[in-house]
Amino acid sequence: MNLGHIALYTNDLNKSAEFYSLFGGKKGAEGILELENGFSKRLLHMEFEGKTTIELVCPSDPEMMPAGNGLCEHFCFAVENVDETVKELRAKGIDTFRTENPYNSPLFGGIRIIFLTGPSGELIELFQKG
Repeated sequence: MNLGHIALYTNDLNKSAEFYSLFGGKKGAEGILELENGFSKRLLHMEFEGKTTIELVCPSDPEMMPAGNGLCEHFCFAVENVDETVKELRAKGIDTFRTENPYNSPLFGGIRIIFLTGPSGELIELFQKG
């Protein structure tokens, strides 16, 4: 079994698509899911290398947005070099990192990580093994 996609609510589909394109995401399948009572959700899949996809979900009514900072604690991009990735993202204008620099953790035999937030408040981890 493989992870199919991670679904994230957004109130601005275009802004979120532009943000995830800076991480290498490419626009994939998109459409409108029609719901009861005239409500709908615009859906856009952002495709990344491998099989991972982020599905951006933009409801027709703001009341359909969940409370808080999203539905998942965080999701993670595995990268070859966290420090270089942070430098590249900052050069592209991303400035939502939660700490100034990546840090090391002994978890999982040693990792280097940093967290940032996306345009809808979602928490994103950049993860380097060993």
